[in-house]
Amino acid sequence: MANVINVPADQPTITAAIAAANTYDTIRVAPGVYRETVMITKAVQLLGAQAGVDATSRGEYAMESIIISGDTTGSVQIQSDNVVFDGFTVEMNTQWAGIFAPTTVSGYSILNNIVRNNVTGMYVHSNGEKMVQIRNNLLVDNSGFGNAIYASLGMANAFIEGNYFAGGHSQASINIGGAPGTPNNNLTIAHNRFFRDNSIALTSTTNVLVSGNIMQASQGSSIFFGGATNDTEIVGNVLAGGISSGIRVTTAFSGGVPNTNIVAHDNAIQGNAVAGLDLDAGAYDATVPNLRLDATNNWWGSPSGPAPVGNGDAVIDPDGVVEYVPFLTANPHPGPGAVRTTGPILCTGTDAQSIYVSILNNDLNDQASIEILGFYLSEGNKSPYVHELFYLSPLTNTTRTYQVQFTSQYEFQFGIVGTQDVNIAVWGLDASGNVISSIRLVAEEMASIQMLTPGVP
Repeated sequence: MANVINVPADQPTITAAIAAANTYDTIRVAPGVYRETVMITKAVQLLGAQAGVDATSRGEYAMESIIISGDTTGSVQIQSDNVVFDGFTVEMNTQWAGIFAPTTVSGYSILNNIVRNNVTGMYVHSNGEKMVQIRNNLLVDNSGFGNAIYASLGMANAFIEGNYFAGGHSQASINIGGAPGTPNNNLTIAHNRFFRDNSIALTSTTNVLVSGNIMQASQGSSIFFGGATNDTEIVGNVLAGGISSGIRVTTAFSGGVPNTNIVAHDNAIQGNAVAGLDLDAGAYDATVPNLRLDATNNWWGSPSGPAPVGNGDAVIDPDGVVEYVPFLTANPHPGPGAVRTTGPILCTGTDAQSIYVSILNNDLNDQASIEILGFYLSEGNKSPYVHELFYLSPLTNTTRTYQVQFTSQYEFQFGIVGTQDVNIAVWGLDASGNVISSIRLVAEEMASIQMLTPGVP
């Protein structure tokens, strides 16, 4: 019969509890800071104080079981099949990964963890014998090497689902790669949220489904192909407002081996600075029996379709291997969420020195991703001067103050993703902080617009 071991009540450290445990025992770890390298060498459930509580929405003040280590392999090392690691915070490994799993294991589950401020968030692999689950984790600012979830030696039979990625991952949010022939196969990357973060990067992969992800303001191309991929399906994603392309197809990491058999349907691809779909010459092999790149039935940000045939995000296809007609004439994924604008705010004739913005997330369960753009307006010009992105936990409020004494007219835009239950109010303030009654907008008075103004740095 499986036993329950409590830390520190029964054993003083997590390491001691693992040593005392038998296969399939449960180890419960109380809130606190545990400065140790945790090597999980048995098939146990290791449950932190927040086990079972979704890390993407549990807020900043939860009681956490925090693991800190400087181990060069990883702070937490999964060295056995069928491990459950649930409900921890793993942070501040300045040497390498927060969580590590080698290619010799499978069947493990990494659930409901906050992984932040490590060189790499997770450096995880699997031999594919049993399903791996990486679900409902929050990955933030793992910036030393620049990957949130990274696999370079082989990842097979895995679900990466329901995670939240934010800021600081300069390489990729999810980076599945390796030389051609690396066993990366049978992967599902679904229903994750990416907020001003980076790419889903795929190199040397086979049979990958990328579905239902929301990728907002990506700091690279939202979905990046490095070459030597085969059988990738991209369906039902939002790829919006990135600084590069919605989908980028290259051979940058495969030694020139091209990609084959990519299908992309029912995606909302809009507001990306370079293109909606951008292929390098020679990066896609459509030679029979391979298929042409099927990018039909996507929304490109305009009812007229993608450039060059329409006004939406461009399709760059130097080899003529892409099919993108028919295209969708309406956004298939307009919510939950919204894009709102104050319209022009006239400050001339008032004592307005600043604009005060109050944002309330009334959703009981879901956090909101908020993007704010602010513009100076003058005759013939619209110049950005505010660009903020952040997330707001359920049932929480935040405020922002922006100076407006520089010119006579302003506009503020608010992009909301994740919930429809966000209320925004805007007031003008004088130099003493008093409300100016003529400058006041509540949520019902703001206009809805199709998308945020693209290309704002």
